[in-house]
Amino acid sequence: MYLRFTTQFINPYGELETGVFMALKYLRDDHSLTKDDDINKLKELSGWFNRNLEKPTRFSNGASKYNANVSLSWFKDSAKEHIKKIQDLIEIAEHYDIVIDRIASKNPGYIVFEDEYQVSAVPFKTDRKRVI
Repeated sequence: MYLRFTTQFINPYGELETGVFMALKYLRDDHSLTKDDDINKLKELSGWFNRNLEKPTRFSNGASKYNANVSLSWFKDSAKEHIKKIQDLIEIAEHYDIVIDRIASKNPGYIVFEDEYQVSAVPFKTDRKRVI
């Protein structure tokens, strides 16, 4: 089973940002985080993820750099510690009225990157609206 955590956060440029990491990055960069505890906790969690989660090396299933089929990141359900840390990020997001949706899937799409904790997959055409 794979888990994806999305938001309905709209960034300052009017673009929909679905990922928890990106939504919190915008809040941090925009100085919208108002509680020192949240700022410190976000720094701590960001550092933890930087040290303990590899950045995918592929984001597309096509050979062209202009391919529109960009992959989405999913946690493996066996990545217990990572998922627990995501829950900590969700708590911060909720302090700022960012709603987090949890999506579970047995088959997230065409897998283009995989490691011990995550996959990056191009969603099937029939699933795109559900997972983005």
